[in-house]
Amino acid sequence: MAEPYLTVGQAAEQLSVHPSTIRRWIDRGRLTAYRLGERRIGVRPSDLARLVAPRPPRPGQGGRLARSERPATPRLTKEEQRRGLQALAELERLSAAIAARHGPLTPESWELLNESRDERTRDLMRTVAE
Repeated sequence: MAEPYLTVGQAAEQLSVHPSTIRRWIDRGRLTAYRLGERRIGVRPSDLARLVAPRPPRPGQGGRLARSERPATPRLTKEEQRRGLQALAELERLSAAIAARHGPLTPESWELLNESRDERTRDLMRTVAE
């Protein structure tokens, strides 16, 4: 029995890519397409599966390890934990000193935009009410 053909749109949907990506792969010879009449082209599901099949790593290049195969990160020692907490405390002290010397940081831009928008809305409402 002949294998059914997928349209470019169906192939794109299966791979979660844009149809132009499928057409580009066809143009570059990465994916075989078959003429199905005057204007239509089709793609075999087996050709699509071959295109996305994982490749073995090249010699000399290690493959990426799955999460379960990755070496576990060692836990911090008590000394490393103490030094980290000490560095955080020093950072907080320096931040407080900078804020005392130069004042607080400027507000976030979204806060300024919201204030400006609210002010314009109030002005507009006053104008409409008059």
